[in-house]
Amino acid sequence: MKFNVHGGHNKIVQGASKFLNEVTEDRKVKNEVIRLLKLQGHTVYDCTDDAGKTQNDNLKNIVKKCNAHSVDLDVSIHLNSGGGEGIEVYTYDNGTKAYATRICDKISKSLDIKNRGVKNGKGLYVLKNTRAQALLIECCFVDSKKDSSRWNAEKCAKAIVEGILNKSISTPTVAPSNEVPYLVKVANVSKGDTLNVRAEPSPNSRLVEKLKYNDPNKYTIVETKKVGSQTWGLLKGYSTYRNGWINLYYTKKVQ
Repeated sequence: MKFNVHGGHNKIVQGASKFLNEVTEDRKVKNEVIRLLKLQGHTVYDCTDDAGKTQNDNLKNIVKKCNAHSVDLDVSIHLNSGGGEGIEVYTYDNGTKAYATRICDKISKSLDIKNRGVKNGKGLYVLKNTRAQALLIECCFVDSKKDSSRWNAEKCAKAIVEGILNKSISTPTVAPSNEVPYLVKVANVSKGDTLNVRAEPSPNSRLVEKLKYNDPNKYTIVETKKVGSQTWGLLKGYSTYRNGWINLYYTKKVQ
């Protein structure tokens, strides 16, 4: 299957925040959902917007990214606020009700929080304007002490993926390979130049981040893929960045 997945809001247009920060946590969930879906063999596009300077720009950018791909399902990940408790999922119509029902049930049981069920989301911009079937997940309430005390982004992501795929999955910390994991540093990059991190293992894929030629950090490669004459490595991480692919020619292994 093919999926669009995105986290709501961004650092410019902040979401809800109290005991948990929506932007920080929905990125963690989003990245893990993408990782797990890919490990199950599916194609996933990250349609998160980190550039929109207003709420309208943020929503329009997300929809534009989603509609650039032909997919089976758009998945919007948020955290809730307003004094309630628990998980709820918004749908545009009955086309995604089965997905939404399973996701609610899985997250409720995994995090031991209230199941608020499936809600009517016809008035939500993303659900109205994406071409593919879509749903919006409100994982828990950031202003609930109970929800925040039981929050676990990785458990939530696993529950979402199991709800989407309608099956139990394992969550290996790395992709299955005899080569990985291992550490690398940026190398073979000219002074003043950068190493591009891509959303997919291709020089034509969307740019995620740029690593400087003198970047001192060590990065964990959790999966490798041969594309033509090039070997690409997938960077480990749950942050907004560093969850993309790099051309391993421009790195060197380190201890």
